[in-house]
Amino acid sequence: MWKRRYKHRHKLWHWLLRNDVVPVEYSIILYGSEGGGWYLPSELISSDWLVYDFGVGEDISLDIALLERHGCTIHAFDPTPKAIAFMGNRLLPGFHFHPVGVWNANTILGFWEPRHADRASYSALNLHGTAAFVECEVKTIRTLAAELGHEQIDMIKMDIEGAEQRVIPDMLAEGIRPRLLCVEFDQADDVVSLLSLKTFLTSLRLHRALLKVGYQLIFKTGSNVIYVHKSVS
Repeated sequence: MWKRRYKHRHKLWHWLLRNDVVPVEYSIILYGSEGGGWYLPSELISSDWLVYDFGVGEDISLDIALLERHGCTIHAFDPTPKAIAFMGNRLLPGFHFHPVGVWNANTILGFWEPRHADRASYSALNLHGTAAFVECEVKTIRTLAAELGHEQIDMIKMDIEGAEQRVIPDMLAEGIRPRLLCVEFDQADDVVSLLSLKTFLTSLRLHRALLKVGYQLIFKTGSNVIYVHKSVS
């Protein structure tokens, strides 16, 4: 029953976005693993791009693919224990890991643990409905960019278990417009709940807000959506 309800919600999401997908002439290919990779417009990405990857978990196959194919500079962020342990002392040319999360304020925030022990998906909105949490440091995109000395971010990826619902409005209010924006609009595990309804409606509202400021939806699969800003030729 739960799986059937989740499938229906998934179909509704794609149906509501069906008319917003803009056809493009360039290739869209998978960067990274089947489970943790993203479909990106390869011709748009270049070696001088600065990438912010929010939400590492235990999979950096996207980052490795970007490094191998384009040689981008990547800054990855994740404050949760499993991500920090996974990264360890891993060194990759052009790749920089920061044990801090992203939010709409600079603070210490509770991240609820994943429902299954083999997952690394801690959620600041407690999308998984668990009882235990860890406290982690979070900062705004503007603060992170200022601390790192970055004026323009070319690509942002968010796989942050619901935190995008706080981060995207802050990003738009701050005038931050990456050329390529990749967002997983995560939903609550409990499909029949007030939280599920709220996160679903907020995801739709944020999608519309992104279109209004010049983003074009070029690809969607599962909960992952890929936007390119109209300023990109």
